[in-house]
Amino acid sequence: FDPAPSTWFKMLDVLQYWAKLGVDGFRCDMAEMVPVEFWSWVIPRVKKQFPSVLFIAEVYQPNLYRSYLQKGGFDYLYDKVGMYEVLRGVIENRRPASDLSACWQSLNDILPHMLYFLENHDEQRIASEYFAGNPLKGVPGMIVAACLQSNPVMIYYGQELGEAGMKQEGFSGNDGKNSIFDYWSLRTLMAWNNQGRWDGGGLSADQKALRETYARMLNLAAREKAISEGVFFDLTYANLDNPGFNSARQFAFFRKKSDDLMLIVVNFDSEPAKTALCIPLHAFGCLDIDDNKVWTATDLLAESKAFKLTLHAGQPVKIMLPGYSGVVLKLQQ
Repeated sequence: FDPAPSTWFKMLDVLQYWAKLGVDGFRCDMAEMVPVEFWSWVIPRVKKQFPSVLFIAEVYQPNLYRSYLQKGGFDYLYDKVGMYEVLRGVIENRRPASDLSACWQSLNDILPHMLYFLENHDEQRIASEYFAGNPLKGVPGMIVAACLQSNPVMIYYGQELGEAGMKQEGFSGNDGKNSIFDYWSLRTLMAWNNQGRWDGGGLSADQKALRETYARMLNLAAREKAISEGVFFDLTYANLDNPGFNSARQFAFFRKKSDDLMLIVVNFDSEPAKTALCIPLHAFGCLDIDDNKVWTATDLLAESKAFKLTLHAGQPVKIMLPGYSGVVLKLQQ
């Protein structure tokens, strides 16, 4: 590519044109079908003029991930064939929740650059008959996506309202997805708009409750430094043989930043579950916390009253998990 093809300069003009109009990020469709040399040429030129503009790539071949990040210069990649596929399999009860451990481990060196999601225009809606058929089934998956690591998470428009995408939309058809190519309005968003009042007046009680759950989840993930910036410790691997913990339907991990400690446990089953979570001695050393200490715990997701919790390598932590949800416990001494 020397000299650079004229197409490259035309594409640079296109990107700079939209950036000048205020576009703050570009989602690059099937970026892996474009030579990585182009991206390594064009992205620095755009960022030189617009440093804050983000570039997000659709790359679905894991063997190309590092090339498009390190050489191509992308900020983030969609984690489709990894985290999305595993979370969907767990939600549909086709895979054990413990598979999530191997999923993050396989990309451990580039995790900050992987974008987590459960819906986009290419994928079927959680609430559709082609996926879970119930938007609540996606809640534990979104807790994992939002809180597992410090990388970004995305929600698709209407996801927080339980949009099912089960309407025939022009060229799209009734496929559990929502078309981005046809003139179309989603009933869930129209209900939230409520004839321009933007107060959610047309939503059902269930839709309002789901939106509130998403709001709490995403706000605490952004607000709590332990989640947005902290270190991560997977607890599920230490509970694979624990009869008090169902590693097929439950997933647990720590997040920590300075003195802020979070214990997050999710339940992919519909029924509430009593779990007894073992904390390995290794966790205390990695997180630099004392063994056999009493903590004050507050569930930020449920906004519950504070209660006492002892973390001890020789004593499982007993936690009551709600169905299709989880707990995000902020621990303080």
